[in-house]
Amino acid sequence: MLSSGLLPVLLVLSVLELSWSLSDEEKKIILDEHNRYRSQVSPPAKAMMKMTWDKKLEIIAQNHAQKCIWGQNGGPGRENLFAMAPSLDVKLAVEEWNGEKKFYNLTTSTCVPGQKCDSYTQVVRAGTTRIGCGNSYCKKIEGSKKENAQLLVCSYYPPSTSKDKKPYTEGPSCETCRNGTVCVNNLCVSDQDPEELKTNSDQTSVDPSKGGAPSTCLGLSLFLLPSAILAGLLL
Repeated sequence: MLSSGLLPVLLVLSVLELSWSLSDEEKKIILDEHNRYRSQVSPPAKAMMKMTWDKKLEIIAQNHAQKCIWGQNGGPGRENLFAMAPSLDVKLAVEEWNGEKKFYNLTTSTCVPGQKCDSYTQVVRAGTTRIGCGNSYCKKIEGSKKENAQLLVCSYYPPSTSKDKKPYTEGPSCETCRNGTVCVNNLCVSDQDPEELKTNSDQTSVDPSKGGAPSTCLGLSLFLLPSAILAGLLL
């Protein structure tokens, strides 16, 4: 039987754990939906990379979400944001980001005046290979009128450059996939990872040693915090 003093501690840790990250199912939905939309771009893309989940980006996105700020975090990559109350629908979030395509003209690389296209162009940016997302409940989101909402933040890597006027180059699918990749479902997939050769992605984690976003010590602090709280309350 749990002691009366330990029960509140466990409840606190449970709440913290729930607030830290998305579920594995939600991560998979986000990743799969991104790759689905990327594989279906119209006109087709000559070299659209398949994206994978990056744990470092997940930590960066989670940290940003917990600040409850509607805006970019100033890092090397870019964030897509989505707020919803009372619960979060991650599939709807990606759908709305992709839905901005109706305002975007790939030929002229322009967006309809008064509309937003940045989220869409990030979803289909051909050179983006990694994504990581986090969410947090926010009583108020600075820079937004949303209150008591779930804030979803997705970080992407690598970032675009000043030369990237268009998110991708149109042409026959996979026509110019780089060396070391093969064409799977209209996406350029690494030929070094058998898991990535599956047409339906089933992995939500990435080995950080393969590169990606800049390293951060935030992840260590997130994992050590519950232990610190537990120790403090039990002393």
